[in-house]
Amino acid sequence: MGLLSHLTHPKGKIWISLDKATFQEGEPVVGKVNIEAEEYIQSKGVKVEARVVESWNEMVWITLPNNQRVQENQRRTNNLYQRDVVVVGPTDFGKGPAQTFPFSVGIPPCRATRGGSSVQNVLKAVLETHGRPDLTNETQIAFVPAGAYGSMPMNTGYGPGPMPAGYGPNPGYQPNPGYGMPPYQGYGQPGYGVPPPQQQAPPVKVRCKYCTGLMDSNATNCPTCGAHQ
Repeated sequence: MGLLSHLTHPKGKIWISLDKATFQEGEPVVGKVNIEAEEYIQSKGVKVEARVVESWNEMVWITLPNNQRVQENQRRTNNLYQRDVVVVGPTDFGKGPAQTFPFSVGIPPCRATRGGSSVQNVLKAVLETHGRPDLTNETQIAFVPAGAYGSMPMNTGYGPGPMPAGYGPNPGYQPNPGYGMPPYQGYGQPGYGVPPPQQQAPPVKVRCKYCTGLMDSNATNCPTCGAHQ
């Protein structure tokens, strides 16, 4: 090793592989830390750092070298949660195939504490070394609300699968014509459940046997002379 080796990172790679892409809130995050050394590395141990980080932009006053004060938009961060989990103790790594170490860490649900900020769930794998910079790598964790898996019905009308009776194509569902809709064409016409109107024949006219005036055949008195028929 050269005199400046203590300033350089060890030659190798470290990364996290998760057991699944998405976890439910409150569920332990389970995965593996993978280490592939390209040289001999003497480590003090391997750990996983869990962090829930809130970040936002904030306008702050700064002083320039000419003593002029101006406002500048700066990125601010705040740790809402932090926890370190030891994956393996002091270990020596030599050049060769990658070594894998399982881990499990709990990350509680955390919400933003201020408007306009964002929250990220981060895992950082750290290989601590003796007298050299640590070998590190970060990955973000995706969470969904608890109960999001398996709590919803098999089909809510969006996509393939059986539909509830009465919604969508269903041979057993027969809507009542006219219920909640404008009347169908022809509704109320003869032959559509309504008997046709009865047409009355015009009355028969006869002549009075006394004055020979015209009168209805079913009249009992002549409207002209008043004689009883």
